[in-house]
Amino acid sequence: MADIPSKGTGDKEFGLLGFIEGHPKNLPDPDADRVSSYPHLVAREFLAFGLMLAALLVFSFLFDAPLEELANPGKTPNPAKAPWYFLSLQEMLHYAPPFISGVVIPGLIVIVMCTVPYWRGRFVLFPIMFLLALILVPLTDGIIWAGIHAVAPSFADATRSYGFPTMVMLVISALVLGKFVLSSAFDDEAKVEKLRNKLFLTFVGILFILVMIGQFFRGPEWRWVWPWQ
Repeated sequence: MADIPSKGTGDKEFGLLGFIEGHPKNLPDPDADRVSSYPHLVAREFLAFGLMLAALLVFSFLFDAPLEELANPGKTPNPAKAPWYFLSLQEMLHYAPPFISGVVIPGLIVIVMCTVPYWRGRFVLFPIMFLLALILVPLTDGIIWAGIHAVAPSFADATRSYGFPTMVMLVISALVLGKFVLSSAFDDEAKVEKLRNKLFLTFVGILFILVMIGQFFRGPEWRWVWPWQ
């Protein structure tokens, strides 16, 4: 069927593309299973906020905050632990150089987390898997460095402060993950979504384990201690 142009009103033009026999089908309403955010979501959020605020007020009246004594610049606690939200990074300082655990890893985690929403399809697996690599690679830095030190001690000592093994392993991980994501095994979007969720939960779980280790299993000089000791 030919496209028959016809003049419309104003500067707009309309065209007739063709005819379809029969009656038009009733298309499902895309908004039929949706509800407005107000009041359904907003009311529940305000209810949750009110309950949390009431619980905090009750606990603040019944229990004192677990604060330590006033800070003394002449006495440093041993161990000096960071707040719980930084304990995972402080725990990694036990395995990797300060430049890696204190600068490179936190910076890359923030950058990768900010870019995750902009990845689509199978490629969303790349930043999630790289987040896992950012946690797992530094934990093996000591083993990798020990192997390099056994072969080239002077080179290993010269590059230790900059975390050379970790930097190389992160670059290799990025190249391998990029190639891995292009595999035909991830053509199924449902499989990609399930794997993405599992990988991100694994990333959060490893961070949680590092926080628990730093909070309950580290004593003076950051040595391993049991909670009951």
